Amino acid sequence: MLTEDVVFYSIATTILFIYVVYLIWEYSAKDVPLYIKILTFISWILTFSIVLVLPIDIANSTKQHNEAQQLETMGNIKILWRIMYWGNFFLAWLVLPFFQDYEGSGDFDIRGKIRYSLKKNLTIYGLGTVIIVGLTIYLLIKDNFDSTHVEGVLIGVSNFFGLLLVVILLGQGLVAIPKLYYREHKEEEVLEQCYQQAVLLDEQRTEKTYELEDICRTLQLLQNEYSDSEFSRYLMIILQKIPQEFQKSIRQTLQKYNASNIPDKYKPLNLQVLASIHKYVKCLMFDLQRIQTKLNIVNQKALKFERKDLADDETQFETKWSKMIYKISIIWNLKLRKYYCVVLAITYALLSLFILFCELITFVAKTNKELNPYYLLLSSINRYYLTELVLLLPLLYMMFCTYYGLFAMKISGLISFNKHHHTDAPSLMFGSINFARVSFPLCFNFIQITDILEDQATSFSETVGNLAESLFVQSYKTILPLMLLIMCFFNLFNIGDKLMRTIGLGQYAQQERISGMSLEGKKIIEKERELKKKNNLNDSNSQIVFQELQIMPKSKIQDEEETSRKNSSNQGIRNFDQILSI
Repeated sequence: MLTEDVVFYSIATTILFIYVVYLIWEYSAKDVPLYIKILTFISWILTFSIVLVLPIDIANSTKQHNEAQQLETMGNIKILWRIMYWGNFFLAWLVLPFFQDYEGSGDFDIRGKIRYSLKKNLTIYGLGTVIIVGLTIYLLIKDNFDSTHVEGVLIGVSNFFGLLLVVILLGQGLVAIPKLYYREHKEEEVLEQCYQQAVLLDEQRTEKTYELEDICRTLQLLQNEYSDSEFSRYLMIILQKIPQEFQKSIRQTLQKYNASNIPDKYKPLNLQVLASIHKYVKCLMFDLQRIQTKLNIVNQKALKFERKDLADDETQFETKWSKMIYKISIIWNLKLRKYYCVVLAITYALLSLFILFCELITFVAKTNKELNPYYLLLSSINRYYLTELVLLLPLLYMMFCTYYGLFAMKISGLISFNKHHHTDAPSLMFGSINFARVSFPLCFNFIQITDILEDQATSFSETVGNLAESLFVQSYKTILPLMLLIMCFFNLFNIGDKLMRTIGLGQYAQQERISGMSLEGKKIIEKERELKKKNNLNDSNSQIVFQELQIMPKSKIQDEEETSRKNSSNQGIRNFDQILSI
């Protein structure tokens, strides 16, 4: 490989390492174990490295004129592909699923967590074994069976699911990203959307607070009932997950309840029941933290578009530099930012259209490469480095669109990626699993739209070549582009959301705009700011979490105990801002 190429990709690899470390630091919660962060780092490096290796591979196969150097580079890249592929394979199908359920377990000891994780994954492992054995028998009957067929079966089965994920995630990202940046340039609509999101988030945290109140009361009743039992220690461990001041406020009203108020599902109490309660409380507390974090982000975003005249705020700056920085931020937020968003929206829309057109061509005219603009563009370039650049940019965008869907995925209690250290260990493992599962199918799809597989053999095709010839996947070479186009059409017109709401799964659809929520949302955001200013809180201060609750008269707390749970506007202990401050 050329010296300049080595230098360039050494720098790129260093940047990739630093970026992955930053992502893990930014997303992972502070209590995530170190070994989970290390596993996440290894998995993401193996996954994201394809954006560096694949362009080199294709350019070396098509534009490298030095045959000796080409063969040497191909040999090195084959080693990289095998390390990346089989490393991803074992992480995505064996190691990461185990640790996802291990960290999500509610058991109190290592043995219990291991037993829970193995039990959860036993079905998947068993099903995978049955499929592989069945396909192996089929190949024994059909062809001369050898070790390459075994490898082909493993590659085909693992990538069958990955190809489905590519269709779903890439189909969402190609449409959602341009739409996102186009909406961002409309400042009034962005501000209105912030207000509406504030209402929805406030409703979510109120609902979660109801659940927290119920389970906290149940735990205290169980603690009283089993105070002399071995279960008392485990109940104490669970209660430690809930802020002490909130426990005190619940305990003040506990005299109204007795053992008969303990739900039947917690009777009789045993270690299995305690483990399920422990898991539920962990998920509930993390959901509350996530909701508050998102509300803080919405608050800051709304603040950008609620700027007063600069002269009103000049007195708060002590130096010329601070005033100048503030003026620059005003000019950016109110003048330049919208043009920046428009440029990005147009750029991403053109890239999406380009990729979709290439996908369409591979479907309708796969035998006529002259109709494929990407193939023609690559064929017209003779320079090695320019070829790498032309390959790198669309691949980066396809990866961005695919992984955008995973980072944006929010399933309450199961999976959610959140910045500012609010992504738990199971969510990190879930993301790593699916990043790994879609990476090589994405490479396969990218090579397919370049239309070069039949012209030149790449190291990828020789190493993971069984992907294109394995069972199921051969048909996907034709069906995949069509499925992707259909998915983009569904996302463009929000057909999927409408369908989910029709069949009663509206909680999994994107929130549509609702009229009449802006005023209520503005009040919620103003209330958040007043409370934060009053208590002098910030994201790193979790000590003063129940100051407002202590001010409230006890009679009001007792009255709210009997208030209908459908009333989301009450100001008692059910309000999350009196329970937790992240």
